Amino acid sequence: MKINSLDNMNIIPRPTYAVIDMERFGNNIDIARNLSKSDIIAVVKADAYGHGAKVLAKYAYEEKNIKNFAVATMIEGIELRKVLSSKDTNIVVLGYVSDSFVKEALQSSLTLPVFDYRYADIISRAAKELGIEAHVALEIDTGMSRLGFSYELKLSDLLNKYKNLHVDFAISHLATSDCDNSYAHIQTERFDKFLEINKDYTFATSFLNSSGIANFENRWTYTRPGLFLYGYESTNVLKDLQPVMSLWSEIAHVKLLKKGESVGYGRTFFAPKDMLIGVIPIGYADGYRRSFSNRGYVLAGDKKCSVIGNVCMDMTMIDVTEIGENCIGQKVQIMGDNITAATLGQWADTIDYEILCGISDRVPRVYKYKEGHFEIF
Repeated sequence: MKINSLDNMNIIPRPTYAVIDMERFGNNIDIARNLSKSDIIAVVKADAYGHGAKVLAKYAYEEKNIKNFAVATMIEGIELRKVLSSKDTNIVVLGYVSDSFVKEALQSSLTLPVFDYRYADIISRAAKELGIEAHVALEIDTGMSRLGFSYELKLSDLLNKYKNLHVDFAISHLATSDCDNSYAHIQTERFDKFLEINKDYTFATSFLNSSGIANFENRWTYTRPGLFLYGYESTNVLKDLQPVMSLWSEIAHVKLLKKGESVGYGRTFFAPKDMLIGVIPIGYADGYRRSFSNRGYVLAGDKKCSVIGNVCMDMTMIDVTEIGENCIGQKVQIMGDNITAATLGQWADTIDYEILCGISDRVPRVYKYKEGHFEIF
């Protein structure tokens, strides 16, 4: 659904919704490219970290000429292919695809990861049955100890055995780019050793992730930003990035709480004095975590309204004493420029990645474009 203004929110099926700022997303892409001095593989796994992979990938391709995308699963890749059907786009699956579904993934023109000989054999056999060459991303373990061949791999040993594998990319992943540069330097040296061993082969390379872009000089074909594109990077050294998602709700009900009365499940909050509480229709089923109970706050205009009592599955209670009883229908900011995903992560003793990915699909997404129009999904 397309609309021209957010002034009339009656057309949004819930008073709780997320706004995705597409201009900010585009600006973050530009920052990633400029810092990298290279193009990027846009990481849109986990539904673009909760922002909506199809919409954002389509925008990145059409408006920013991004042609390489990364997902975590085959299903994510197949869904993305529905909006990225052009033959000049690559969708790289970074995670394991079940052996029995490799053929389906190849039929969907996905670039599959190769991380050991057993899996290379599975992919090669599937490609042979289809009568095609399999395009793959070679994953090299330089110290993450997750998926990947040893950085001492001789590519000739692999490709002489599996001649129908075409290596499009060689990639590795930093384990500590946001906290331990010494180990990251060891990893880059290992990746460079792999490239030196296999210098007779031609393929694109990708190493730096979001915090890697912020902290290291890129020497490879592509960088691979994920969180960065959505306005965050874990070292917080870049001030030009802007959060792409904001989360909003409204005050649905107000009641007087007498001194000594309790609020919510478990009676974890008792009113120290007579006060007004507001109820907002957002809860942990929406991704607003129970760990925010008696700890977080929302913004009603410029007023901080503390979360009181336990966050419920569908509702949260807040202190609205300062703004008064005539606040039903007032919009409140749950997350945005003034309450970032990083702030919510601190309240929950977790990371901003987890907060963003946790905003559930029952929260409508409203896409805001530069031209002043909006789309609701």
